Amino acid sequence: MSKRLVVCGVLGLALLAGCGESATTSAGDTPADTGSTSVAATDKRRERENLIADCMKQKGFTYVAYVRQPPQQSDIQKRVTSGDYEAMKETRAKYGFGVFASFVYAKEAAEEAKKRPEEKDPNDAIKKGLPDSQREIYEKASTDCFVAAVKQVYGLKIKTLRDFSMMTADSIEGIDKELNGDPKLLELADAFATCLTGKQEEVTSTKPTDLNSRGGAFWATQVDKVPGKRADGSLPPDVARPYLTKEIKSALVDLECGKDFYAAYSPKYVQLEDAARAKFGFVQP
Repeated sequence: MSKRLVVCGVLGLALLAGCGESATTSAGDTPADTGSTSVAATDKRRERENLIADCMKQKGFTYVAYVRQPPQQSDIQKRVTSGDYEAMKETRAKYGFGVFASFVYAKEAAEEAKKRPEEKDPNDAIKKGLPDSQREIYEKASTDCFVAAVKQVYGLKIKTLRDFSMMTADSIEGIDKELNGDPKLLELADAFATCLTGKQEEVTSTKPTDLNSRGGAFWATQVDKVPGKRADGSLPPDVARPYLTKEIKSALVDLECGKDFYAAYSPKYVQLEDAARAKFGFVQP
């Protein structure tokens, strides 16, 4: 799991931990990503899906060329993603790193989720509607068509879905390596870590990617220490709120220490991830 992924999704605003994770990929799935989805990535994904549909038709199966539509980001989400100080301050002042806020604002988050149209891959229903004897043949055919489409669209020589998954995972890890090897980010990270230590904030690594996710990672570990959990492991809002207050204070200290760091780190991360998405056709699910 990528160290950037710690906490994501509190009302769509918890982008403060630099959410992003590599994921296995199949003909119907794409890795998760953050930021704006590039036009190139969407176009390549659409081309790939059309090729798969044509290939499946030739094999006697129905397949719908399907590309998930990326959700539109609000202005403040875009600004947070870009490392804008004022936007990050506004968001952190309410949600902290997004950990305990996920419990405090659970009801609001659920209401927001209801407003978003649910997208389902139509090919899942097609496959489920097949007899067992045909389903295995369908899956093999879709895999063969996916492999062929990937070779044609992306110029990648793969033999299996796993090969593609490994390539995408390596690409995401490559982003970490570039960020952690950037001289400017390393300089800013040292100053960031020194400031945090001086403010009695826990710092276990000065790697830029680790500092970016440090706050969310730390507060995520605090959840298990809180008594009064429900049977499903969640916390009632009134139990979580005092911890959110502490988390917010920590998040604002983190931001003040890392103001210059985030302003340089976030745009570079988005730039690198956009390039990876364009190469592999990532489209945000």
